[in-house]
Amino acid sequence: MSASLTRRGALGGLAAAALASCGGDDPPPAGAPRAGSGAGLLNSLIALEHAAVAAWTAIAAVLGVEGRAQAKAIRSREMDHVDRLSALVRELGGTPPRGRPSDEYQPMFPKLGDEAAALRFARDLEERLVRGYLDALRSLPDSDQRRAAAEIAAEEAEDLAVVQLLSGDPAAPKAFVTGTS
Repeated sequence: MSASLTRRGALGGLAAAALASCGGDDPPPAGAPRAGSGAGLLNSLIALEHAAVAAWTAIAAVLGVEGRAQAKAIRSREMDHVDRLSALVRELGGTPPRGRPSDEYQPMFPKLGDEAAALRFARDLEERLVRGYLDALRSLPDSDQRRAAAEIAAEEAEDLAVVQLLSGDPAAPKAFVTGTS
């Protein structure tokens, strides 16, 4: 039986060759992380951390001596989080986002007229950070990324406990939400 090439066979072969060249084992574009690598989510967390650094600067300016010292320590940890997450993004071949100048974040913050307002904002901020990292755990594809997110979430929860204590409230005012009743 001799092999004969039909138009349908030729087009099918071309289609298969075209599909095979779209992705597969092709390397990612130079200078960009691979799709699904977690770089986009990590960059979102970095952007949130940059905003947190600016927020803690504003919060510290309103707090008394003890609260200011704690706020500066928390701000320093937020900067460490930026560095840690940025290193993960660079390992993936990506470029972490840079923070904006502090005055560009200010319009997004509530008015911090007194210490109580600053501590309410700090509580909301830390709750949002904890929630962000816990949500990220479900989507990050790499175990090192998930480990970093879990460790940072724990640090953010510690910061939330400090804020609670500075507010005169118990460190953990209510039971942790587990999703069960």
